[in-house]
This record gives sequence, C-alpha cells and structure tokens, in this order.
Amino acid sequence: MTEQTYDALCNNAAESSQRRTRRYIFRNRKEVNQRLVQDYFQENATYQWYYFRRRFRMFKGLYERIVEDVTRECSFFQQDYDARVTPGFTPLQKCTAALRQLAYGILHDALDESFRMSARTARDSLHYFCKTVIQFYGPKYLRKPTRNDILQLQAHHASVHGFPGMLRSLDCLYLGMGKLPYVISWAIYSR
Repeated sequence: MTEQTYDALCNNAAESSQRRTRRYIFRNRKEVNQRLVQDYFQENATYQWYYFRRRFRMFKGLYERIVEDVTRECSFFQQDYDARVTPGFTPLQKCTAALRQLAYGILHDALDESFRMSARTARDSLHYFCKTVIQFYGPKYLRKPTRNDILQLQAHHASVHGFPGMLRSLDCLYLGMGKLPYVISWAIYSR
C-alpha cells in the first residue's frame, strides 16, 4: 500500500512539474489589417472622410502623421514576428487600438472582437502610445499658452463662431435650464 501511494505521489509530482502551455488563439491579424485598410485608408475606402473624423475624432491626414511619428520614435509600434514566426500587428493596428480606447473609453479586452487583439497587447499599445505622444509632441504642444497664443485663439474663435471670450466660457450642461440665461449673460458681460 505504501508503494502504491509513493508511486502515485511521484507520478502526480512529475505531471505537475511539466511545463504548462497556454492555448494559442489564431486571431488572423493579416485579415484584420486588410479590413482596416480597406475600411478607412484606401483611395476608395468603404467609409468616407466624415466617418473617419467621427470615429477617430481627428482628420485622416493628422492621424497618418501621428502613426508615422509614433512608429519612428517607439520600437513597440514597429511590426515584428512572434514566436510562431507569424507577423505581428502593424503600426496602424496598434495605434488604432490605442486611439479607440482613448476616444471611446472602452476597455482593452473589448478590442478582441473587433481588432482580434489580446487585452495585453491593447493595454501595451495604449501605454506606449500615450508615453510616445507625450515625449514627442509634449515640448511643442503640451506647454502653457503664451499671451500671443491666447490672443490668436480668441480672435479665431470670435471670427468663426461670433462669440467672444472663448477661454472664459462655462459648461452649462449640468446647471439646468433655469440658470442658463444668467450663465450666458455672465459669460458675455463679465469682462
């Protein structure tokens, strides 16, 4: 009896010490990339520029420039090969995943269905995208505005919208309709 117990314990220990592998999920990254390019980035794309603007919250030319800059500055966004020697996600896919998370506030694991991207890759894409954008664009665009910048902003806003005092305007969404006339008059006449 003791020999049987000893053999059973040895067999269980040998089985548990064997290397456990995760199950591979074939996500077909190439097809997802082709669909993304066909939907937005080809000459005759499925969705026109106004759909791109609405979904990405920016113009397509600006988006393409950001993808180029981020890919050049950070090696994470350059396409590489995984352990199975299949091509990884393209820079376009990684940047699109990061921007979708920023634009819509969705969680990283929600991108598996639409982009076929694991939660970890989506999370890393967002992390590296934000870090690279801050490092690359920060010195130029993430600075305090100068007096000249403020005057240009106010002049442009007044010429386009006809409402001066853009930097002093309030968000009236949460005040309710009863206080709205008072807030508007305060914003206009409080100079």
